[in-house]
Amino acid sequence: MTSNATIWTTANPIMEFDTMMISHSSFSPVYVVFNQYDSVTLNGNEYLPCYGEITYPVVDGETTPEVQVDMTRALVGDEIEQLIKSIPPWKRMVEPVIATFQHWSEENGGTLMFGYELNISSEGVSMSIDSVTIKAQKLNQMTRSVARLYEITEWPGLQNL
Repeated sequence: MTSNATIWTTANPIMEFDTMMISHSSFSPVYVVFNQYDSVTLNGNEYLPCYGEITYPVVDGETTPEVQVDMTRALVGDEIEQLIKSIPPWKRMVEPVIATFQHWSEENGGTLMFGYELNISSEGVSMSIDSVTIKAQKLNQMTRSVARLYEITEWPGLQNL
């Protein structure tokens, strides 16, 4: 078994942050930093602290990238769940909710180490008594059954309907 002295002397002294940004045209972006006690400012954005576990995707070129986040409801979990559920279904179909997951290093005032931009479907948010689970994956826009929105300037005959 490794001794405590070995663990503390070999640990990275530079803090690292796992963050999530949820955005959609229906609301302003929500920024969350995981496993911190206070808010953190990275790249000019203030991230709300939240306890949570994030599972990053396996990058093997064969599977669709998928990230799963389990966060507590007490701090920001309820707010995120309500924001996603408040988007009208037709708007969710046309424009998916985007979740950007990033891993930052405190070195040089906040250096981005890697990140993923994925989509949250309406089935991707589930709640239990004490936690909110978000599953995000890359959606293939070509296979989505969403009709094109017609503009009146493009089709003037729609004004008569």
